[in-house]
Amino acid sequence: MKSHLQKRRNGYYARLAIPVDLRPQLGKTEMIASLKTSDLKVAQAKVLKVTGEWKLGFEALRGSPTALESLAAEIRLEDDHKTDPDAPMSDKDAYIEHLAEELPQDKEKLFRDIAMGRATPFLMYLDRFMEQWDVEPKTRDMAKTVLNRVAKVFKSIESVSRPLVVKMVTADTTSPSNKSKNYGFVRQYWNFLQDIGAVNGESKNPFADLKLGTKGKSKSKKRTSFLVSEINELIDAADSKQDFMLADLIRLAAHTGARIEELCGLNVSSVQTIDGIACLSIEDAKTEAGNRLVPIHPDLTKLVKRLTQDTSDGFLLPGLKPTKYGDRSNAIGKRFGHLKTALGHGPEKVFHSIRKTVTTLLENAGVPEGVAADIVGHEKATLTYGLYSSGSSTQIKLDALKKISLY
Repeated sequence: MKSHLQKRRNGYYARLAIPVDLRPQLGKTEMIASLKTSDLKVAQAKVLKVTGEWKLGFEALRGSPTALESLAAEIRLEDDHKTDPDAPMSDKDAYIEHLAEELPQDKEKLFRDIAMGRATPFLMYLDRFMEQWDVEPKTRDMAKTVLNRVAKVFKSIESVSRPLVVKMVTADTTSPSNKSKNYGFVRQYWNFLQDIGAVNGESKNPFADLKLGTKGKSKSKKRTSFLVSEINELIDAADSKQDFMLADLIRLAAHTGARIEELCGLNVSSVQTIDGIACLSIEDAKTEAGNRLVPIHPDLTKLVKRLTQDTSDGFLLPGLKPTKYGDRSNAIGKRFGHLKTALGHGPEKVFHSIRKTVTTLLENAGVPEGVAADIVGHEKATLTYGLYSSGSSTQIKLDALKKISLY
């Protein structure tokens, strides 16, 4: 706490660094205020109140729904002392009482419990959990959103119980697949709490083995592949709308089976010649098997050459703005969605359906499954090929691709 105190000639001042993300909004890097005393003990009592109110203000500026819980957790960690030895309670306890009396009745008890160490905010260990969790930034952000939503139901870790979890899940009207993903995040957070000893590691995780199915709801339609004729209609429609980049994207997908984000990430250096065969090098894919070399289909030769020569930013599909996660496919993916819907295709057919089409064409052409997997970037299920094989040669993959065509 002394670190928040500064002694100046005319007395003590409270100081607190402003969080980096709030500095542009406040226009400064530090909060400073005179405590109007030259007595150290009085200053120590006052600085707790002043910095506490600042911290609460920071959380409010962030729009935090757990601002009070965050402040209570901060107070809980502060040193405790008495300015007046004859006072009935310590300075910290007096400050807790002062704040609690100003709160609505439904928030008062939780605030006292957290500040006095009788309860733990549900999100108290969120930052530590995120620091050790090795996932993509997008997954991290999705998990934070879910955990913040759950924290509105369970204000403290101690308030979590299996019956209440089941009640929350039952009231959740999202799809079973979304529930599985979302409560999977919460389950992993609780596993972390058990690992660090914040909750009982011997008891069963209350977010595990949840029944997520919803009776009476119609199941979403299974994703299906496009017919070759439908892919040609998509290309023609994109060309007629003068969305030539979208038409080129569809052509690339139909001759490689690659994912949309993989294609949008291709740049000039992705075009490589391996063993005398021109290939597209796909890197940073979703899985290890996704990092691969895809021979350029003869029907793509002129297209890839044109894209390589005409690029304005080094990408084969130039000008696409990446999201904050680095995904360049978001906007053009939406354009594809509008296009296919205008042609009468429902939710069961998406851009990924082109990948299904390529896989189906390879199978019907008699291409061995292992070779097809090497082309589209799937894991191989068998131990021998999946673990020990270095994969199909570029020549074998090219020969396989030559067996399929849109024409």
